[in-house]
Amino acid sequence: MLALRFIVNDAATSGIRLWGRALGSQSLLLGAGYLALYLLLDWASYVEPLRHTSITPWNPNTGVVMALLLARGARWGPLVALGILFGELLTDDAPAPLWVLALASLYLAGVYACAALGLRRLGLERSIATPKNAAWFAGVIALASGVAAAGYVGILVSTGQLNSGEAWAGFGRYWIGEFNGIIALTPVLLLKVDRALWENIWRNKRELILQALGAVVGVALAFGLAAARDVRLFYPLFAPVTWIALRHGVPGAMISVSLVQAALVAALELTPGSIPLFDVQFPLLSLGVTALFLGALATQRDTALRKMRDQDAVLQRSLRFAVAGQLASALTHELNQPMTALISYVRAAELMAETPTPTDNRLAGTLRKAGEEALRAAEVLRRLREFYRGEGARLEPTHAMAICARAADALHDRMRRSAVEFEMRSREGLPTVMVDRTQLEIVLHNLLTNSLDAFDALPTRRPQPRRIEITAEARGADVLIAVDDSGAGIAGSVTERLFEPFVTSKISGMGLGLSLSRTFLRHQGGDLWSEPSALVGARFVIRLAAQATSQTNL
Repeated sequence: MLALRFIVNDAATSGIRLWGRALGSQSLLLGAGYLALYLLLDWASYVEPLRHTSITPWNPNTGVVMALLLARGARWGPLVALGILFGELLTDDAPAPLWVLALASLYLAGVYACAALGLRRLGLERSIATPKNAAWFAGVIALASGVAAAGYVGILVSTGQLNSGEAWAGFGRYWIGEFNGIIALTPVLLLKVDRALWENIWRNKRELILQALGAVVGVALAFGLAAARDVRLFYPLFAPVTWIALRHGVPGAMISVSLVQAALVAALELTPGSIPLFDVQFPLLSLGVTALFLGALATQRDTALRKMRDQDAVLQRSLRFAVAGQLASALTHELNQPMTALISYVRAAELMAETPTPTDNRLAGTLRKAGEEALRAAEVLRRLREFYRGEGARLEPTHAMAICARAADALHDRMRRSAVEFEMRSREGLPTVMVDRTQLEIVLHNLLTNSLDAFDALPTRRPQPRRIEITAEARGADVLIAVDDSGAGIAGSVTERLFEPFVTSKISGMGLGLSLSRTFLRHQGGDLWSEPSALVGARFVIRLAAQATSQTNL
């Protein structure tokens, strides 16, 4: 028999060399490493075998088989068959005849290669990330290990290596041992070890120390179980494994299960007179399946949280870009008028300076207006930047009509050129308001500019009176400022979305003026809305908080 083993080993070694040359040097190293790990685990787990067969309570070496076939594919089936054959020859005390072992090895390799092919088609060749994946993995492995157990026991019974009376017990024990070994070890071997994993371990090193202490307690319980011969002592081992599974997902769950199973097997084997290992097969399997599903659930949760954080980061970047874009659009919108007026005044001053008359009385006024527009543009730029940085409004007691007069004075020349009648009136005893003066002036400037634009869009064939009115009145604790015009009014297509950004009926408009104006006012505790106009055109009403109300709220 010894000579026969040497002959078989030489033939198998030659076959491995030819197979390795076909796959490449890296594959040869992987194959050698696989065989070494498989034989080591097969030797370490060969405890309490059933009548000198490979039917043992725990078969982690089969987990190595499934990991190889899942990661590399069915083309590694021949090496799997050789590994099973070597394990039977080198590990069993009284191995079956060579042809029986060869038949059993080819059968087992074929069954697990088919199972791996099915799992690969389900996308489970790398990791188990969801409970659905865990269910598919556990279901396929349960079926494959059952088929493998039935065929293996059938071969042994049919060849006289196992009594028919032991067939049912051998089938159940082999099935659970194979199933348990794959469930516990295969996910660990498929684990991708990268920098993120080590960083996560380092971040949670204190918790890992506590979990390691829990594992030590579990090992002590395992030896207590062996000494007391009480299977009920096994179930406290679920506590540390459950904790690790919920905190570290499938990797942590299955690593802890593998360690606990190895410790339990060692404890039962090294403790004289302890209970048989076959008595704890079902608890071991229950622990592995429970940890697998808990780990998959935790991994799915962590993946979802990671995606949420990534999406939140993308959203935050998008919001920053949106704010930057809105700021750029607002700057373009708000600076357009003062810059246009500034250019006009400067050009007018140049023309006046070129005239042969020694002094033009209009030159000083034009330059003054140009300076005012430049200062207004700078102030608008500064306040818009502060607003989009999240700084609050600068509220101060102000006479609302003074701000209205200042905004109207900036557009006086344009009103005159467009033949617009302008009137301001307010009731007696109008209280002061708490507002941001610059922002209120921007709002009034937008409303007056919209009215003037509406007049410019009117057909010249039908001249009609052009009039703008600003009225102010106190109503309760508020001051209402209305801007009316006799233009064409608000287009019906934009009435419902009038204050939304980028909604406009103007051909060259940006649709930001009303949206930005309402935003400014609402940040100050005010508001802006549209009403039917007594002048038949458009009417916008500004609500501002009176000074006394603001002080009371403070």
